[in-house]
Amino acid sequence: MDFSQSQQQKRCNTVLLSPAQTPRSSVRRSLRYSLSMDLWSSNIKPDRGVNVEVILRCRPLNDDEKQLKLPVVISCNEGKGEVSVVQNTAYKQIDKTFSFDKVFGPTSRQKELFDEAISPIVNEVLEGYNCTIFAYGQTGTGKTYTMEGGRVGEVESGEFPSDVGIIPRAVQQILDVLEARNEEYSMKVTFLELYNEDIMDLLAPDESLNGRMTSPESQ
Repeated sequence: MDFSQSQQQKRCNTVLLSPAQTPRSSVRRSLRYSLSMDLWSSNIKPDRGVNVEVILRCRPLNDDEKQLKLPVVISCNEGKGEVSVVQNTAYKQIDKTFSFDKVFGPTSRQKELFDEAISPIVNEVLEGYNCTIFAYGQTGTGKTYTMEGGRVGEVESGEFPSDVGIIPRAVQQILDVLEARNEEYSMKVTFLELYNEDIMDLLAPDESLNGRMTSPESQ
């Protein structure tokens, strides 16, 4: 999104992690270590002007997992921003707790996540800052649901369906704020998909080309 505002710019990044219900502790340790190092290096180099906030969202068990009667191996403490992982290995129970900037448990709602974690960042975009929000996690952990939402439906009485995700909510907030200012503005939007080193333009009008673009690195 590009706004023609000549204001001081900074970069702020939010990483939305969506963990599997049965994470491997070794993977989680290395992930937490790398994230901690990223946060630490950002803090000791203020000249870069980069602020990184890591948010963890844990999804509930899906229907298949419930039918298999798989155990829930995580517990979330949203107040403290902590997630505890329980793993039974060689008849021994191992409990580990990891801390994040924010934690949203399995019962968290889309609007709750957006209002608490995303809406303030959208406001910073409208103030002229460069911000990035991206979801990171294994396949099937809820990244698409968090970013885009579930069912697609029309907005009724100015309200989104309850499971609408971050992207449509952010766009709606931007438009609402800009229209309320009663000022002239320009807004540019791109919607790209990166898969197997191919970049797909999802808004391309020519369906025969399927919006395919070749990444410069692969040439």
